[in-house]
Amino acid sequence: MAAFLPVAMMVLMLALGLRLAPGALVAAVRTPRALGAGLALQMLALPVLAFCLARGFGLSAPLSAGLMLVAASPGGVSSNYITHLARGSVALSVTMTLVTSLLAPLSLPLVLALSGVAAPHSAALWRISLGMSAVALAPLALGMAVGRFAPALAARASRLLDPLARGLFALMVGATFVQNWGAMRAGFAGAGPAVIALAVLAPAMALGAARALRLGAAAGRTIAIEISLQNVAITIFVAGKLLGAPELAIPGLIYAVMMNIVALGFILSAPAPEPAPEPDPAPR
Repeated sequence: MAAFLPVAMMVLMLALGLRLAPGALVAAVRTPRALGAGLALQMLALPVLAFCLARGFGLSAPLSAGLMLVAASPGGVSSNYITHLARGSVALSVTMTLVTSLLAPLSLPLVLALSGVAAPHSAALWRISLGMSAVALAPLALGMAVGRFAPALAARASRLLDPLARGLFALMVGATFVQNWGAMRAGFAGAGPAVIALAVLAPAMALGAARALRLGAAAGRTIAIEISLQNVAITIFVAGKLLGAPELAIPGLIYAVMMNIVALGFILSAPAPEPAPEPDPAPR
């Protein structure tokens, strides 16, 4: 399992890169309204929501800190592929994931400190954040380079990789359920209701904000997916390895299951693809 997930993620990101034009990423940065709104929701509103839910559900101090840790973790790399399946803006999703991952070593200790938990050593956070970013960005950049300099090869490779990527994604989701189901059942009584509320209210908050700001349906779906799909691997790593407090990982283990249910909802409710334009009739 430990070897399967990174390899599968690299295949997914390569498949995305073959379809993603560099100009789309530039456009996402040059039109910062959606990006700014998404980052504000991800890095500010989501921890506030988690804090309110922890207080509202009366979580114990460790579970409350664990829920805050989930909210403070950067966006999960799988959100980029889910955004593709849900017909959102892949460029916006990739940009948000990259920014939140690079800022995580700064923002995560701050949120934990506000939760009353001693901040972990930032050097270890930098290593895992940069390492996970590299696993995603290297195949993405490779795919974009092939698409830029060898578009015919990219089109053929994309047709071959797409079915494999979809199959690997299904296996990843199934593996997440199997791997975390026991932990979810064991810790559900204490943290389950608050985690479910976070998993449901986070995308609802994002969709509402996107509609209020008139960002468009695709941007709204993208931001909702991005703030729903957290990098639970970092949550578990920080709780178990850096803080030596595995009980803080309980909300993250439950959230790993719930966020995939939310993701499947976005995929199943994705709008139909736009029909390809019909070719002009041949001249007589």
